[in-house]
Amino acid sequence: MSALAKLCASLGASVCGSDDNDSNTLLELKKHKINVFVGVNYEMLAKCDYFVYTVAVGEQNFVVQQALKLGKHVYERAEFLGIVAQHYKHVIAISGTHGKTTTTAMLGKIFETAGYDPTVHIGGVAIDFGENLRIGGANYFITEACEFNRSMLALSPESTIITNIERDHMDTYSDLRDIENAFTQFATQTKKYVVINGDKIDKKVFDSSQKIITFGLKNSNDYYALNLQEVDGKFSFDCYHKHKLLGNIKLNIMGEHNVLNALACVVVARQYKIKFCDIAAGISGYNGVKRRLTLLKRTKGINIYHDYAHHPTEIAATLDTLKLLDFKRIIAVFQPHTYSRTKALMGDFVSCFSNADFLIILPTYAARENYIMGGDALDLFYNLGGRQDCAYFSNYEGLQFELDKMLTRGDCLVWLGAGDIDKIAEKYKKHIK
Repeated sequence: MSALAKLCASLGASVCGSDDNDSNTLLELKKHKINVFVGVNYEMLAKCDYFVYTVAVGEQNFVVQQALKLGKHVYERAEFLGIVAQHYKHVIAISGTHGKTTTTAMLGKIFETAGYDPTVHIGGVAIDFGENLRIGGANYFITEACEFNRSMLALSPESTIITNIERDHMDTYSDLRDIENAFTQFATQTKKYVVINGDKIDKKVFDSSQKIITFGLKNSNDYYALNLQEVDGKFSFDCYHKHKLLGNIKLNIMGEHNVLNALACVVVARQYKIKFCDIAAGISGYNGVKRRLTLLKRTKGINIYHDYAHHPTEIAATLDTLKLLDFKRIIAVFQPHTYSRTKALMGDFVSCFSNADFLIILPTYAARENYIMGGDALDLFYNLGGRQDCAYFSNYEGLQFELDKMLTRGDCLVWLGAGDIDKIAEKYKKHIK
């Protein structure tokens, strides 16, 4: 929402907005000369022409209902993003169950390095841009396209990346086939190139008349990586297109999963005639996104990280990466995100923490949801009953006491989750001596 507000302001609109609580996000919006306030401002509501709300608030929200009664043009965020995207000549959308934010920001960095001056709309704060938006020209619009609530279907991009398709957001979808059908529909709305992870997605699920380009680690893909080398968790690889070596790429961020994100960027960048040397330079110069394996503090031989991972596949990838760094122990603190996800993927959650030497579960971050029986953090803890190295804490004081007692030189502490666990992590970072 904040990136969309900044984008509208950059296009010359007068933008105002409200939230339930004050935050750094509101302070940042003020720097963009956006009039923000906490609570409802009926004067502003009466003056606006267009009213945009997030699905996290919902159409039944009192303020949304007031806007409808006043006869405003009312749009859900994704729908309005689709309208704004029409201002740009080339729209590139990045979707998929995981890796959207990283791939969007990385692709934006490549286009910037090549001098294409892209406008980049991101679902997180890109370190290279300093915020969740890069304001550029009107030629190239690179945007994250979220699958929750089928939001990506509000876009009709010129090119699309689908990083992977897995079970998630089961409050929106009935099963995996339903999710696949939504992505297939999104592909049909794409005008030129649909770029997919060929290792994970069957090309046959898409319309044979579409221009499908595959990437992956297998050499059966159109683009693939060979000769992967790892140093301190960061990978380099040789990039091939149809068995022809294009060159070597070195990542500046950790994790083998980011090799796939980089390959997706290579494919799209080449479709827009960006030279391979500029692609490689953009990727090697890319510094990541906040809350993606971010090193919060290193003190007396203890390394403290935070990662946004909240899906079992993401959690496993984060812990796999940390395992490469040869810590004495990995201690993971996890805050489940939504009851529906925890319940639907319970079996995967139970198995995804295998690389954590000790696991601590915190209460569920409910987000937009009400309690669902069988999907609570305590349910996850009980299902992890086979692990002796597992604990549950419902309050910060108990958690802090346990961590203080447990942590020793050579340990890695990683905070995992997409809720407000970053605030808990920051509090502990300031506390630890």
